[in-house]
Amino acid sequence: MTKKIQVFHFHNGKMGGVRSVISNLLKYLSDPNIENHIIYTINKDIDTNRSFPAMPGSVSEQVFLYSAKWNFYYTCKQLAKLLPDDKAVVIAHDWVELGMMSNLGLQNPVVQIVHGGYGYYYDLANKHSHVIDTYICISPKIFQSLKEKLPERLNDIFYLNFPVPPVAPKKIINEALHLIYYVRDLNDKGKQFSTIIEIAKKLSSSANNYLFTIAGAGMDDEQSFNAWPAEMRESVKYLGFMPNEEIIKILPDHDIFLLPSTEEGFPVSLVEAMKAGVVPLVTNWSGAVDELVIPGETGYYFEIGAAEDYAARIKMLQTNRPFLNLLSQNCIQKANELFDPFVNTKKIEKQILIASSVAKKKKNAFKAYGSRLDSKWIPNFLTSA
Repeated sequence: MTKKIQVFHFHNGKMGGVRSVISNLLKYLSDPNIENHIIYTINKDIDTNRSFPAMPGSVSEQVFLYSAKWNFYYTCKQLAKLLPDDKAVVIAHDWVELGMMSNLGLQNPVVQIVHGGYGYYYDLANKHSHVIDTYICISPKIFQSLKEKLPERLNDIFYLNFPVPPVAPKKIINEALHLIYYVRDLNDKGKQFSTIIEIAKKLSSSANNYLFTIAGAGMDDEQSFNAWPAEMRESVKYLGFMPNEEIIKILPDHDIFLLPSTEEGFPVSLVEAMKAGVVPLVTNWSGAVDELVIPGETGYYFEIGAAEDYAARIKMLQTNRPFLNLLSQNCIQKANELFDPFVNTKKIEKQILIASSVAKKKKNAFKAYGSRLDSKWIPNFLTSA
């Protein structure tokens, strides 16, 4: 009997795109030799919510609580105990697991999924390059940028789209244009909820033509009501935080997807919306989603905070419904073509299996994180004190 390849995804416990990527890789598992596990790495000092929806398809789910006050070597050693041996494949999505690999010099195969085309993820890729065996980049922009930053690792860097489940496509275009904006936290300034309010103000003179659906944690009903322009309050529906599977159910009821964030990698929410035929109006993230959002064909780009430009485009689409319908159909076709869950999962699994089987050079320990108090020789209680 072939021994299973044990694959460990490390996740910080937050809801959002990274969790969706992991969940979908588990859901669409194609290789019977792969056994997926989840380890949640939770900073107990700041993250009080430690209840996570189960990820179907995982053989095990473990929660690791740590403190930023601990000796980081102690944290790493405790976390490493959750790996069964040095053959287990580490799928790195964030810094804690990469810090463990570097600080301890563990020999496990490591695959980093590079989720964002900005400094944080590139810094992780560079700082921990000596322990990372394979890089999976989720967009062409990230792929090209990482190759430029790590020219000595060209053979280890791959561009692979992540899997996204099928979404029921919309069947009609609403009389009043239905717009949807959903994020994890409405108070996250990077998600630019303030721009949504400004867009609504620009549209308020013809409020009956537009209906807004807003989903996200961080505001109670009174705050939500007060934030919205008075003349538009009958045209907005606040849903609070909604799990991803619930959002997907309501997506086909909408016409336009708004995501004016200042910075994104490759948002899973964007792909889901387009699979439903909801036309995206998004920030120009310098090529991050160029293969998917094509101006005038599958959506439009805007500069950060350009509420007036958003509103002008929305008005145009509201009056030209045949063109909106054409964009919607293009979105469905393009998103399904690029983000087939079965095809994309199989491609990623192939790289995981290669990483697990190819002999690598010895990985030496390197102190990637920690102050002078973060030392192998200092007991944790002294560092904490």
